[in-house]
Amino acid sequence: MHRFHTARRVMAAALLGGLLGAVPALHAAPPPEAATCVGCHGADGLGNAAAGYPRLAALPAPYLAAQLRHYSKGTRNNPIMSAMAKPLTAAQITAVAAYYAGLPAGTPPEAPAPAPDAQALAEGERLALRGDWNAGIPACTRCHGPGAAGVGADFPALVGQPAAYLEAQIKAWKDGSRRGDPQGLMRTVALRLSDAQTQAVAQWLATQPLAPGAAASAMVDAPPPVGAASGAAAPAPSGTRARLNAAAGTGARFTPPPESAIPDDDFGKMVRLGRNIVLETPTYAKAFVGNTLSCANCHLDAGRMAGSAPLWAAYVSYPAYRAKNHKVNTFAERLQGCFTFSQNGSAPPLGSETLVALEAYAFWLSKGLPVDEKVAGRGYPELPKPARAPDYARGQAVYAAKCALCHGADGQGQLAHGATVFPPLWGPQSFNWGAGMASFKNAAAFIRANMPYGMSYSLSPQEAWDVAYFMNAHERPQDPRWLGSVAATRAKFHNTPFSLYGTVVKGTLLGDTGAPLAR
Repeated sequence: MHRFHTARRVMAAALLGGLLGAVPALHAAPPPEAATCVGCHGADGLGNAAAGYPRLAALPAPYLAAQLRHYSKGTRNNPIMSAMAKPLTAAQITAVAAYYAGLPAGTPPEAPAPAPDAQALAEGERLALRGDWNAGIPACTRCHGPGAAGVGADFPALVGQPAAYLEAQIKAWKDGSRRGDPQGLMRTVALRLSDAQTQAVAQWLATQPLAPGAAASAMVDAPPPVGAASGAAAPAPSGTRARLNAAAGTGARFTPPPESAIPDDDFGKMVRLGRNIVLETPTYAKAFVGNTLSCANCHLDAGRMAGSAPLWAAYVSYPAYRAKNHKVNTFAERLQGCFTFSQNGSAPPLGSETLVALEAYAFWLSKGLPVDEKVAGRGYPELPKPARAPDYARGQAVYAAKCALCHGADGQGQLAHGATVFPPLWGPQSFNWGAGMASFKNAAAFIRANMPYGMSYSLSPQEAWDVAYFMNAHERPQDPRWLGSVAATRAKFHNTPFSLYGTVVKGTLLGDTGAPLAR
């Protein structure tokens, strides 16, 4: 065995000498430890699609280093890679990762293969860009960023990788031969994908360009589901759909129409605009937005998901009296409030294209529902009172373990390629103190039913209460209803045990930031 690896290293080193011309002169020569990588991944780091060897070039150095450590520890299994990784020191792992991270991105040469089936590619695109929440499958782009071009160190680019490699990795997550994914998220998703879906999404991702610009807009322009009206979704594993539907209430079975049913006419154009506003609010309703949030951050699956304040349930529940402003609100007025508080922006005028588009989309989603303000699935599911009073320290521990991966240790979320992938939970770019989510009771209900993303109901009710308290124990933009002082504003609008506005947490009087910024 030793002679085999020695011979392999010698052969790889020889290949390295012949292939260095493929590395642009402006990049440093690879470290000696990378010599064994060249035979499979190339001196340019672009891999080999025909053999299923992945691209390493331009992947984040922390991600590459983590994978080498996984091979070394056995949490990721591959006979060749494991044998190569185990002898490497920490310094050598760092050097190899830094070298490949510094190479320019590119796509491996295409492997000769029959053209993928058009229907399978369409299904792969649907899964990659929109997911299938009926089966608890989030979109790839919601973690891996616009165009699946990567976000940070934990969510690498999926595009520009060979289809065979992507398919093999999903299967490895599924059978447990690849572990080490943060919070077990990839294994959770992989177990919900059928073999056909796995192959379809791998093939589609492999056909996409590395540049995220063109693909990013496809997040809102994805084709309708292929096949049956439901989107031809594979059955969810036992218990998955039941857990997801639990938020909708006992007996709730309403499913909004598939996007393939949006009419191809002027009304349909307005419906699609409304959907796009929900998915990418700062892009499609820029004039009325004061932060980086999108409606879909709280109304998951483009406002379709029960227990995530679905738009179809809201539409048939208005007009309705709201204690928040002590009057009967129309649906359009309710939407105005979302822009004022959740988006920390300004209310679009009644009759504006933005509001008409959102109303058209919500109306279309609700087709078949009776008018009923108590419709099951509306809002967020109620949580029982916590066994222990919500606690900052416990919530901080839950946040570090379950939330910081996506939203950052500082709670400011993550951007990639100019787009917000994981939204900020507090601070200047988050929702303001007047938003419904600023009540940690509301936040706890949402978190329990929907977070971590793709892992609904994985937190206990107590954990949801604690982490919601922690999230809302941080400063955020001023309540636009500001009355000139924190005390007066709290007395008028926040006189509830579930609002931390106007209370002192960790020595800070929350909300004491002066008048709101003019919009």
